[in-house]
Amino acid sequence: MKDYPIAIRYLVRILLIFAVVTVLSITKQLLVPLFFSIFLAYLLYPTANKLEQFKVPRIITNFAVIITFMAFVIGVLYWLIILAGSISSDFPELDKKISSNISNLQTTIEVVLGFTVEQQKTVIKNMGMNGDVLTTLIEAGKNTILTLTLIPVYTFLLLFYRDKFKDFIFMLVNDENESIVKEILKNAADVVPKYLKGLIVVCILLVGMNTLGFKLIGLKYPLFLGLIAAIFNLIPYLGTVIGYGIVLLFVFTTQSASAASGVIIQFFIVQFIENNILTPNITGSYVRINPLVIIFSLIAGGIVWGLPGMFLVIPTLGILKIVFEGVEEWKPYAFLLGTTGTEKHSVTIHSLRKRFGWED
Repeated sequence: MKDYPIAIRYLVRILLIFAVVTVLSITKQLLVPLFFSIFLAYLLYPTANKLEQFKVPRIITNFAVIITFMAFVIGVLYWLIILAGSISSDFPELDKKISSNISNLQTTIEVVLGFTVEQQKTVIKNMGMNGDVLTTLIEAGKNTILTLTLIPVYTFLLLFYRDKFKDFIFMLVNDENESIVKEILKNAADVVPKYLKGLIVVCILLVGMNTLGFKLIGLKYPLFLGLIAAIFNLIPYLGTVIGYGIVLLFVFTTQSASAASGVIIQFFIVQFIENNILTPNITGSYVRINPLVIIFSLIAGGIVWGLPGMFLVIPTLGILKIVFEGVEEWKPYAFLLGTTGTEKHSVTIHSLRKRFGWED
């Protein structure tokens, strides 16, 4: 490859990237449940491994950890449905409020921009639902059910055959590289579960912060809205924007502009605390990916795999970084992905203590 001109070499690399993106996009329905299962297997592996140390058969440990996790997820969903159900009694009042706020917004747009209400309605109608949209929603529902069914099955098999997969990887590498591969696998098995658990801890803390803030602002349904905003935080950086965007839209259409302003102010406060204190000190010590790479990757993951891609891309980058750090010639890529070289500009508990003179 080095014998070819540099332009040819870079052209081949660009074409390879396009080929990979195309394959990932085409095989989305096949790969998305598999990737979710891989990270779920990483998350459950430490617990399953500890149970096996107590001489519990692997098949039983796998069933136990997967069923326990599924019960937790179902419990959260049930709680969310209960909270949503508590809003149903207010639907008539909410419907009137939404219609009133939308009417006021359309009038404001007409006065400020000169875009008449009739023109706005025409645009909304052209963007509205048709038969194709209904078909798309039905298809999306079928795909979601298929994915949710496959994830526990894949996770069980990945945990059950994990030694076989490890042996397969060792069979692919030369004897001189075996120690490097062992170190990479060890680091991945240690770092990825801790990162995923840290992400869940941050999400739980944000449920409390969001709920308290929304209650102080005076919003209706603070717990429901706080949970919605926190769940999207599983998507780093952009997740808080998406979650609070949904809350802001709901508050703006069902309550008042002043309440919506309170949500915007709280967003900036929570965004600062989450990005500069919670995440760096809870998950940042495990997977240190710099924000530029994270934001670019989130957008790329969203383009290729939609919302699931945005959830999956950061753990994938974490594994890639571990691999890059283990191979000498790939270490520059690990440096590019990571935050090394910017530590003195980061805001952490340690840096805040030093700044206020609480620590030498």
